[in-house]
Amino acid sequence: MTTTHDTRAGRWVAARQLPVDVPLIPSATRNTLRRAATVYMAVWIAGGLLLAFGNNRAGVLGAGMMVPGGGHLASGHVVHAVVAMLVFVSALLVWWMIGAVVAPIVVWVGFAIEATATAGHAHSTTTLVIITACLIPGLSAAALSVHAVRHRAQIARARTINTELSAVRYFESAVPSTPEPPVAEASAEDLAHLRFAVDLALQPLDEFAGFDRRDQFREAALRYQLSILGYALSMYRFTHTPAFSGYLGESQERAVLKMGDRRVWGYWAAENAWGRMSLNRDPVENRDNVMLTGWQGAAVGMYESFGDDRFSRPGGLTYTWSESEKYEHDFTRLAESIHRNMKRSPYTLFSCEPRWIYPVCNTFGVNTLILHDRLHGTDFYAELRDDIEHAYEREFQRPDGRLIGVRNETLGLTWNIWASEGVSLPTTYWMNAFLPDQAHRAWWLLRRNALTYDGERYVLPRNAGNRCDVGSYSFGSDSFSQTFLSLSAREMGDNDVADAAFAYVDGKEEVTRHSGVARYSGLSTQGNLYSLMARFARPSVNRDLIGAGLPTHWITGPRLAEVAYPQVLVAKAVTDGRALDLVLRPGSACARTAVVVDRLRPHSSYALRGGIDESVVADSAGKAVLHFDLEDRTVLRLEPTW
Repeated sequence: MTTTHDTRAGRWVAARQLPVDVPLIPSATRNTLRRAATVYMAVWIAGGLLLAFGNNRAGVLGAGMMVPGGGHLASGHVVHAVVAMLVFVSALLVWWMIGAVVAPIVVWVGFAIEATATAGHAHSTTTLVIITACLIPGLSAAALSVHAVRHRAQIARARTINTELSAVRYFESAVPSTPEPPVAEASAEDLAHLRFAVDLALQPLDEFAGFDRRDQFREAALRYQLSILGYALSMYRFTHTPAFSGYLGESQERAVLKMGDRRVWGYWAAENAWGRMSLNRDPVENRDNVMLTGWQGAAVGMYESFGDDRFSRPGGLTYTWSESEKYEHDFTRLAESIHRNMKRSPYTLFSCEPRWIYPVCNTFGVNTLILHDRLHGTDFYAELRDDIEHAYEREFQRPDGRLIGVRNETLGLTWNIWASEGVSLPTTYWMNAFLPDQAHRAWWLLRRNALTYDGERYVLPRNAGNRCDVGSYSFGSDSFSQTFLSLSAREMGDNDVADAAFAYVDGKEEVTRHSGVARYSGLSTQGNLYSLMARFARPSVNRDLIGAGLPTHWITGPRLAEVAYPQVLVAKAVTDGRALDLVLRPGSACARTAVVVDRLRPHSSYALRGGIDESVVADSAGKAVLHFDLEDRTVLRLEPTW
């Protein structure tokens, strides 16, 4: 791969080999399967006893206990049995999609009772009874045999891959990757796209104009859009305006606060009820829900990295169900919930929807722990580091290095439809902050197995997952996957891939403009927000922000505190601890204007370059007002005269 590492500190290291001593079934999964099989066999034996020794109705009930629709099948009503099985499979999908474990249970039990109560149902031929009794055990044995064959093939592939990996070295950036992170200047086009995110965030807390409203259970949910909104704003602030709070800080704050709206987090009351049989509506104090605690926790930690700990104060994160029912939490309680759930989970990783574990969502939980440890001196991640590494390497990865995208914590089962590049790319991106060796190996494998170069860009396989915009559930375009390809490639230092993917999306997607705000009309809100992250990224930037945060002088030095938005747009704001450098652009007509700077030395004089006055004096609070004529591109520098 072609990478650029000239400005980063770090080291070249040998690529991590794939483990080839992986058992047929990993330990935690094996224990889960054993428990599930024991429960099923107890039910199967009870059903078999009813089938063998009970009267006709008892026998039909026993057959229905052995397999969904078994009462119909054993009675010779094959069509009814097939319908029952199809409904059961649909119920399993409902369980997967919204965590409703009651769905398959109700369907199984319901068809067993219905068959028992149906007139004319009785024991049929011995052949059908045997088929009924052996159907699930036989399918399980067949599935295990297929898995064993595939496992051997995957181990063989792993050995071949390891031969190639033995010659691969990658650059593991230090944390931070540079003591003075680069700060770039945003172009007018960059600012126009950024305004899409800022305007989303700055609207009243109870309004969601511009957000996609599909459902609150799956990938297009508001909680994901709000979290990604926070990440995008943090990315821009870190790489372009670390010495600016103003409308950017307020935007980050509101993106977090909007999560407390019942329309965002209220899904949890339903999921906990039908997934855990619990009426507890608290979205934080529970056994699951890393899809909120982890995703929001990462956004909160990024925000707090800029020097504001308001969400770590008691009640800083409040989730409102009604005027009389509110759940008051804070950043620490989010981290504690994640830490507690990871410790109690036999997989270490824990569930999003009840009983469904997604390793991609858990990367946000892990990064929340790292952020909290850095900001508050805890050891949440340090305590779990080895277990987390083991989970990603052994329980949620095939021997050939392919991600296992989801696993059921109750049954231990998984399927490959949730392991496309659309899932592995974000997992790789977020994993780089805590398991860089696994992340770089995953990126190398993706380049080896999935990417092809067509002479202009790098193309992902043409499958449904890579041609879906998960923010709107629309199919056909690969712009969403190319956006995340660009973001992940940039984080991993593969600038050629990142540049080509971003240029493809930027050239393909129509840009709509309204009052100075730009967005890609063919991408969902989530897709546009990810495109902002890709636009403002640099190699290892996510690893830097999460693991190292801002240099001290960025947090303590002079800061641009207040500007009139959208009249004044901040393209660059950086401090060396004493001076402040600004690049400002007009969001409307050019005019004489003023901004407020804080964190100055009280009552001290500062020279102003590019402004109307040649010098300003800070007040007793360390603030000063800078007057200037805002032109197309205005450069200001404030530096001490002492």
